[in-house]
Amino acid sequence: MADTYFKNLDDDSKKKYVSQVLERCKQVWGVDELHEIEDENGRRALGHNASTMKMWLSRPSMPWDFILTTAIKKNVSLDYLLLNINENTSLEDVRPEELLETVNKIVAGSLEESADFGIIDPTFVPTITKKIKTSLEDALTIKAKPSKSA
Repeated sequence: MADTYFKNLDDDSKKKYVSQVLERCKQVWGVDELHEIEDENGRRALGHNASTMKMWLSRPSMPWDFILTTAIKKNVSLDYLLLNINENTSLEDVRPEELLETVNKIVAGSLEESADFGIIDPTFVPTITKKIKTSLEDALTIKAKPSKSA
C-alpha cells in the first residue's frame, strides 16, 4: 500500500510525507537532526551521509532502508513510522478527511488511466468515481458513539 500511496502523490505532498516520516524517525532516536543518529557500532546516520539525507527530502524519495533499520533497531512499528499509528491510535485518529482525499485522488487517477488504455469507457469514469467516493466517505466517517443513559 505505501508504494502505491506514495507514488501517486504530487511532489509537494511527497516532500511533506517524507518529512513527517523522517520526523518520527528522529523522535524515536531522540535526536534533533538525522545526522545525530548513531547506531551501536558508532555509525553516524546509520551509514548515510548528509547529502543523501538532503536528497530524501529534495527529490523526494522514501528512504526505505533507513526506515526499516530504524524500526528494527528501535523496536518500533512501521505503522507508527509510516502512518503515525500506534497501539493508542487508529486511522480514525489520523484525520480521515486527508486519507479520504488521498484515496479519492488515487481512485480517480487509476480510473482515468484505465480509460486512457481503453480498459473502461471514459464516459463511465465520473459516475464510477462518484460511487466509490460516496462509499469511501461512508466507510471512513467517524460514527458518533451512542451515549450511555443513566
